[in-house]
Amino acid sequence: MQTSKQADMTTPGQQQLENKRKDWLREAQGLIPLLFIWGAEWVFSAIIDFALYWRDLDWLKQAAFVTAVVASLIQIWGMRKLFNTGETRTTDDTVKSGWGHPVFLVLPGAMLIAAVALLEAIGAVNPLFAPILRAFLLAIGFVQVGLLLGRSLIYVGFWLFALTVLMSVWYLGYSGMVLEGMGGISLLVSGYMLRVWAR
Repeated sequence: MQTSKQADMTTPGQQQLENKRKDWLREAQGLIPLLFIWGAEWVFSAIIDFALYWRDLDWLKQAAFVTAVVASLIQIWGMRKLFNTGETRTTDDTVKSGWGHPVFLVLPGAMLIAAVALLEAIGAVNPLFAPILRAFLLAIGFVQVGLLLGRSLIYVGFWLFALTVLMSVWYLGYSGMVLEGMGGISLLVSGYMLRVWAR
């Protein structure tokens, strides 16, 4: 009898969490193109790192990065419409979407990218360790977002974290190529998962 009462009491709370998760997934749809853009850039960068053994293609890597930045800015600009239509009206007020302005969604990620780029530029991070730092930040980001959106993203974060540890301890020379490639694939997979979950 008591267990049925407890089950009845926990069900509304679980339902409320599930409803919030669905709202977050719906609102995160605007971020899926960003995941695909940066996932493709990371994979392309890893392929260029592999090709650098035979030819000097560093300019191509920089061009891909600039293209990804421009495409991301275009996507963020286009997200304005998505968030303006996401407003819900109450009696007298207009309540904005739970995410707020689209800039606030990508601001932490942009700050992390800028911080890593600055650390690399001033020589605070050895070029050999920069891919490890980026992969660790990405793995932590997957776990953080997975706490809100779904357990599968947490597993992706744990997998990327374990791979980064393995590469940094035993295969440091190949870490740039492998971690960029696997990080890019992780971004592409997470974008696909978010798209499937929102259906």
